[in-house]
Amino acid sequence: MQLLKRIDDLLARGERILVVGLYATLIVLIVFNITTRNFLHLSFHRILEITPAFVLWLALLGATLGLRMNRHIRLELFLRFCPAKTRCIAARIASGFGLMVMGVLFIAALQFTFSEIRIFGLWGARATIFPLFFAIAAFRILVHFAVPARDNEAPPPAGALTSLNDKPMRQ
Repeated sequence: MQLLKRIDDLLARGERILVVGLYATLIVLIVFNITTRNFLHLSFHRILEITPAFVLWLALLGATLGLRMNRHIRLELFLRFCPAKTRCIAARIASGFGLMVMGVLFIAALQFTFSEIRIFGLWGARATIFPLFFAIAAFRILVHFAVPARDNEAPPPAGALTSLNDKPMRQ
């Protein structure tokens, strides 16, 4: 369990670095293209082609980080009224199902990426985000499955920050 947690932490660090790097590169490319278009009347079409891929990469990497922090959309309305043991069993079933779905989608995304590379050459490699996303999502679901959250964990102390963007909690 501890090994999975360490791998997850290392993976999250790499994802954050990649997100910051992609975001900075995206800003530089867009500012450069706008500047050259307005002052030199010259636009770079390759930049216009690559920026949507950067946005897709940012969105999917952000989704995997959200999955890591349990900040994803859940449909648990009825589970709120169930006993803790029922919620735990339902979470395990949902994790098992999610793991299977992510596995199938990973295989399909891998085949899609190979097709893109075969058709477009190196330019098709931008589709590698799809199998990467499904692999990371499957890993995160596996971590949640192997190390389930406990319902009886103590809440954070009053005034504690649950994230950098949150305000202190009040009781």
